Amino acid sequence: MQAANEGAAAANAPERNRSVGIRVELPFEQEVNPFVQQAFEHKTFFTRLHHFVLASDAFVVVPGGIGTVLELMMIWQLLQVKHVRDVPLILVGKMWADLVDWARSHLLNARLPLANAEDMAIPRCVNTADEAVALVRERHAQWLAS
Repeated sequence: MQAANEGAAAANAPERNRSVGIRVELPFEQEVNPFVQQAFEHKTFFTRLHHFVLASDAFVVVPGGIGTVLELMMIWQLLQVKHVRDVPLILVGKMWADLVDWARSHLLNARLPLANAEDMAIPRCVNTADEAVALVRERHAQWLAS
């Protein structure tokens, strides 16, 4: 996350767009990075994810580990059941395209359908950060127009 915070600091964003850190307290985790202007600490992963959901206008997921996959799936489900609406879920990198392909092949099984075809269209898979930025800008323009 430091790279995102550092990029926000380098952009000289206005105060309302300050760099925020939303952390979970773990005994082996590092401290807040020096580019975070406002930090929020949570005792559980669930409350941290809930905070992310409430604070987000877009979800951009880059390659990560088990925690990243867990949070991605929770966001996908919230969008699927429409507890969160009109927020793009953008997955950057091949690992995510492979995950969506896996979901499509296993969850849309005709013998035991566990999802709908439209659920597979919720995440937008892209290969590069530039493509993700373009999608966020597109969504932002739509938001401004409405």
